[in-house]
Amino acid sequence: MTDSTLRPTVWHIGGDDVHKRIPLLHALKDRGFNVAAVGSEDDTEFQAHDIPYFHYNLERKLTPLSDLRSCRELSTLFKKQKPDIVHGFDPKPAIATPILAQRAGVPARVRTITGLGFVMTSNSLKARMLRPLYRHLQRQASASSFTIFQNNDDRAYFLQNELVEQGREDLVLSSGVDVEKLRSERPGPEHIAAMRRSLGLDGKLVVTMISRIDENKGVREFVQAAGLVQREIKNTAFLLVGPYASEGKQAQQFVEQLKGQPETVQYLGPRKDVPAILALSDVCALPSYREGLPRVLVEAGALEVPCVTTDVPGCRDVVLDDWNGRLVPPKDSRALANALIELLGDQTRRTEMGQRSYQHVKEKFDLSTVADAYAGIYFRALAGGR
Repeated sequence: MTDSTLRPTVWHIGGDDVHKRIPLLHALKDRGFNVAAVGSEDDTEFQAHDIPYFHYNLERKLTPLSDLRSCRELSTLFKKQKPDIVHGFDPKPAIATPILAQRAGVPARVRTITGLGFVMTSNSLKARMLRPLYRHLQRQASASSFTIFQNNDDRAYFLQNELVEQGREDLVLSSGVDVEKLRSERPGPEHIAAMRRSLGLDGKLVVTMISRIDENKGVREFVQAAGLVQREIKNTAFLLVGPYASEGKQAQQFVEQLKGQPETVQYLGPRKDVPAILALSDVCALPSYREGLPRVLVEAGALEVPCVTTDVPGCRDVVLDDWNGRLVPPKDSRALANALIELLGDQTRRTEMGQRSYQHVKEKFDLSTVADAYAGIYFRALAGGR
């Protein structure tokens, strides 16, 4: 353990996308912390950024034996490395991290609720059966840590259901985006034109969805809406970007169906050039059923791309209806299509909404604002832990 009066060591613990927090970890280094990350992806990007990284095994789906293995690996890491502060995010790490870290003697435990997830949002029998266990574990994790929420709806739900103690929670909108850096990475007009040509998008209006290929993200509604829009506006193209390998057989089957009908939706797979993909898009769509705070909407806003998303927690914290985008009911492909048709038919309106989005994101979700908030919470948690 470091001398926490000088530079306390904070670990960020997630799943297969913890690399998205590299900019935040750098910002925390600038604010007096030693940093490291723990995740289930490889260490390539962390080596490039000179950030210590520890790997553990984590499955996204509910797999009891694998989950026990994940807990053992995390517990061993905590006992051996002795960080000062651990910060778990993503559904499983947000529950396991504080409980295991308290048992291992880690002084300060913090977690972020990045949405309520399948158990609380689905009406399936499996979800309803798991709900009492979920609430029990959330209470245990909250008692062991300081809880951060990314939207007011989730915060209110936890307080109303006594899943967290008032005063041991706070609201921090998103994990932050370096707005100006993201804008500087946006390619120039010639590069965007070349990308459009390579994807067969010349002369077309482009709607893009960037997400894991997960039913709860609204991918089926996106595909259905694409067909409806293309009947009304012929020169439109729909792009779907994101991974499916971690989402199970259902996602794989869905992708195979998409590949059979590329004239409706082009599936581009996971991409590392997200700023470029957004820059060539006229509208960003995310018809998710529920979110914590969707990063893609923040990134689209930073790049002045108007968004059509659902009127659900998280999404409505970024998009204000009829001001910087449109909100539609979840699971309603017709409403999604109508909103897209409305925006695709009005370039002036899209431009105005994009400009408003940039100002909104800069004010509410910029990386420096989030890093300052996290630093304050870490010192509070560390003082309380001591």
